[in-house]
Amino acid sequence: MRRIQQIRVRKRARLMTPKPSLLFVHGLGADGTCWGEVRSLLAWYESYAYDQRGHGKTPLGNEELTLDRLAGDLGAIVRSSPVPGPVVLVGHSAGGVAILTLAALEPTLFGSESEIVGVVLVSTSRADLRCSVSGYPGRLLERALLSLPSIALRNERCGYFGRFMARGAMKAIRVIGTWRWPLYGADASRDARYKFSTMLSSTPPYTLSVMLGLLSRFSLPNLAAMRRVPVLIAAGEGDRIASRKYMRLLSEELPSARLAMIPRAGHLLPLECPEELSREIQKFLDTLCKEGK
Repeated sequence: MRRIQQIRVRKRARLMTPKPSLLFVHGLGADGTCWGEVRSLLAWYESYAYDQRGHGKTPLGNEELTLDRLAGDLGAIVRSSPVPGPVVLVGHSAGGVAILTLAALEPTLFGSESEIVGVVLVSTSRADLRCSVSGYPGRLLERALLSLPSIALRNERCGYFGRFMARGAMKAIRVIGTWRWPLYGADASRDARYKFSTMLSSTPPYTLSVMLGLLSRFSLPNLAAMRRVPVLIAAGEGDRIASRKYMRLLSEELPSARLAMIPRAGHLLPLECPEELSREIQKFLDTLCKEGK
């Protein structure tokens, strides 16, 4: 009898522990493996990372690709509880947009008594490439870069010449994925750049084209649910992708959120500077656990 009571006490203590589990959501053109180093550095926490629809090993399916659908996929994973206990969502770029969209679609998932007890938004905002070349040449270069996925999509089934154009566009995307501009900060390693380039070139042109369109038109939804949980906003000081206008709007909509700016970092924080990002997430989690969320 005493042994049964001891087991019950241990179970109750485990249920009451404030330590959350982490669910990582990657950005456009990446997959769940981009979080590998961050997860290793936060190994004390149970964690889970998945490939979003149309990325990595997850197929597009027969449904239209929309932000609502990506948010619905995330909500289904949260409800299915692949990781135990309360969950902290960590989203990079388009992964953060999926979290914001989920907060508007399913607000009951957010709160100290709900499944999601905290959120980390990494380089999350509307896509708004800031070209280092000013004037008309810069705008032309920006448009050309953003059009490459559409060129590949339009031509991949249009005869020999079309397939040649599609392959050329995807090769250009792979090369651009290694450039420091516009994706990375000054300290991004060659390995980090080539790792993302490989993921990017493996993403279907349809996914890249449609998601770029969705992200360029993204506007902040109702974030009332996000105000019920602690939020960390992390960004690189040299980010040329995430719109500073929307970063400011996000901070205004979530005034209690903590903003962490990482020096000499660009847009790909999980790959560029996993140590610095993990340190900021650890500080956030320490505070979260102390507050007993």
